[in-house]
Amino acid sequence: MSQEIIARILSFEGEAAKVHDDAQSQARHVIERANKAAIGLREQVLAQARQQAQQITAESQKAAQAERARIIAQAEAEAQRMETMAARHFDRAVDFVLDQITGRE
Repeated sequence: MSQEIIARILSFEGEAAKVHDDAQSQARHVIERANKAAIGLREQVLAQARQQAQQITAESQKAAQAERARIIAQAEAEAQRMETMAARHFDRAVDFVLDQITGRE
């Protein structure tokens, strides 16, 4: 009877070792899947961040181009206004010089 008990104990120990080995194997698979999922998630987050950065850059460039166009249009309008004023003053300056030369007042 003691041999039967020892055999049963050895059998239970063998089953326990198998269960332990299976649990370790499953744990390794779970860890491996978790690592793969983490890598995939990291790559997905990085891709989204790159896309957002590109979108922000494109929007910033568009806004900068619009502001540049506005500033250029404003400068051109101011230059035209000054040119018009200068033309009027030029005519008066020419008349003044001619008056001075010819003795007219």
